[in-house]
Amino acid sequence: SEGADQQDPIADAARGILDGHIVLSRELAEAGHYPAIDVEKSISRVMTNVSPKVQLDAARRARAWLAKLTKARDLIQLGAYSAGHDPELDLALRAQPQLTALLQQDMHDRASLADSRNGLLQLVNA
Repeated sequence: SEGADQQDPIADAARGILDGHIVLSRELAEAGHYPAIDVEKSISRVMTNVSPKVQLDAARRARAWLAKLTKARDLIQLGAYSAGHDPELDLALRAQPQLTALLQQDMHDRASLADSRNGLLQLVNA
């Protein structure tokens, strides 16, 4: 699996040469989330050169929400997190269903770049 290659020196060298990499997540796949791309661990080295600032800002915010959700996962699952303690986490929790829907796609569905970009912008600006 691609996620298991993170400690492989050859894979590290290849990532340094290439324009970026996509990390697949067994955990996402097992949960039925397809494509099973781990957005937090995946990277594009050309995105900043080919995307408008508004899209970059939206992507950074969505990634920050994903990171907040990951970091707080245990607290949330145990019911130990109370709304209001972290306003950004509260936003991420409210956006989570739409964010998950944006990142999932059926094998036979097609999504254009424009549709994906618009969905991202609508989500982070809601």
